[in-house]
Amino acid sequence: MKRYFAILLASTLAAQTPSAWTVARNSHFEVYSHSAGQSAATALQWFENLRSFFLQNGMPGAAFDDSAQPPVSVVIFQSQKEYDEYRLRPVADAYYVALGKKNFIVLSTLATASHEYAHYVLQSSGLKLAPCLNEGLAEFFSSLRFNGKELEIGGDLPARTQVLRKNKLLPLAELFDLRSPDSRKDAELFYSESWALVNMLTSSNSYAALLPQLLTKLNSGANASQAFSAVYAKSLHQVEQDLQMSLHPKWMARTVPARLVELEPPTVSYLSAREVNNLLARISLVSGRLQQARVRYEQILIDTPGDPDIAAALGDIAERQGNHKAALEYWGRAVENKTTDAELCYRFALSAEASQSIRQALERAVNLDPGFDDARYKLGLAYSQAGEFKLAVAQLKAMRLPTGARRYGYWLALAAALNELDERQGAIEAAQKAAAAATTDEERGDARRLMYMAQTDLTVQFSTDSAGHSQMITARVPHGTNNWNPFVEPSDRMQHVTGKLTEVLCSAGKLTGFLMHTSDGQITLDVPDPMHVLIRNGPGEFYCGPTPERPIQADYAVVNASGATANILRGATFQ
Repeated sequence: MKRYFAILLASTLAAQTPSAWTVARNSHFEVYSHSAGQSAATALQWFENLRSFFLQNGMPGAAFDDSAQPPVSVVIFQSQKEYDEYRLRPVADAYYVALGKKNFIVLSTLATASHEYAHYVLQSSGLKLAPCLNEGLAEFFSSLRFNGKELEIGGDLPARTQVLRKNKLLPLAELFDLRSPDSRKDAELFYSESWALVNMLTSSNSYAALLPQLLTKLNSGANASQAFSAVYAKSLHQVEQDLQMSLHPKWMARTVPARLVELEPPTVSYLSAREVNNLLARISLVSGRLQQARVRYEQILIDTPGDPDIAAALGDIAERQGNHKAALEYWGRAVENKTTDAELCYRFALSAEASQSIRQALERAVNLDPGFDDARYKLGLAYSQAGEFKLAVAQLKAMRLPTGARRYGYWLALAAALNELDERQGAIEAAQKAAAAATTDEERGDARRLMYMAQTDLTVQFSTDSAGHSQMITARVPHGTNNWNPFVEPSDRMQHVTGKLTEVLCSAGKLTGFLMHTSDGQITLDVPDPMHVLIRNGPGEFYCGPTPERPIQADYAVVNASGATANILRGATFQ
């Protein structure tokens, strides 16, 4: 018994003993380190130095602002062998990956930190350049060296220069079309020439001043030949000649003030075994090792079944593996367990089938991120579909006014919901804006119909079918109409006459019409069915034959039937 207790105690202590992994956190970074020689706190300070430099200097042609970004996750393995298990590509000795809104930098040494952080800056700055310029810029900034209040940038990278002097340069047209090669030898030439090109563009007097314009031009989609010709008035062949010549002199580094920011000490702690497992599962996912990540996350989920982040990660893996049903199940579990990922809630809502699940996910998304207009728009539509128009209007009005393709759908949805709430003026204004944003006749027609509905009221009127039978149909009248006559049929040719009633016409004791005296003479108004005439201020009953004259206004339809014309009385107002 004592031996069993000792084994159990040893096992418990081992589970509680901190791992060799440490993490240093602040509002900009979370740095995980498994390297005894590169502490997490030291690495975090290095990344803060890099961040300070880029905030002050930006990228050529673009400013850098990470204020809306979540902290960058940096993972530093203790050896190349340990890193190899999570290597992104055969030639990638470090890498930067954006996964959703999260950013990851994975390293085995801080020597490659500047290069990978530069990739993050390029991504955050919105620059979309050819791979050779992305890698060339990142390699150029890998030369950053901090020394107290100064830093150096540029200068020679001997390993790159040696590769270039041993190999023939690629034609620039070919270099601009290349992606990062998979073989180590081809990759060395690709990275070296990309670095040399950027080094020339940043260091040469004839190129450096116009580099921001060149990058802006390339970022807009212009090809390399067009961009160099427009900015430098040089062909790619002339640029190749300049590049070849630039390799001979020794590159010189430039010194600039660092202006580093004083930082509060970061929060540093050891990771528990469970936290390490979670970290390695996340890096397995980041590096594309989906099966490895799935196995790790499933094991973690057994221990923490209510963790929404683990369920969300398993959903992402299932979706990437083509199992959409499993992805929805995991994402739904994450939403139920109060995930803090607004994007995940929105993604789940777009795919879910149950309306209640969709609403729950969208409500959580906008609670987590009140500025998430995509989620608000979908939630407004979901409320409208459920008949909760007040909630729908609240969501739509909480959005920033839309631009682009969404304008029409937004104003149409708002007009429809306001109509249901009987907020007519708002509905009319929204429908007018929908019509202005419409791009097709069909869309304009839908907007006009909503406007018409806001300007009118639904009512009923009588109509005669092809067999001569009367039937009731729906109709719309101008809003506020108080003299609507339901007996006026859609096909009637209506006339209005003022005069005096002189005789009530009857047949077999039944009322069949009225005889009126007008300024134009006598007129007979037929009454086929006394129940289908609207009488206002009339006597309680009519007596057949001549009657004391009484002023009357009559509305009648002129009807042609069997070659004869009849005036059918639809309404009469007695004075």
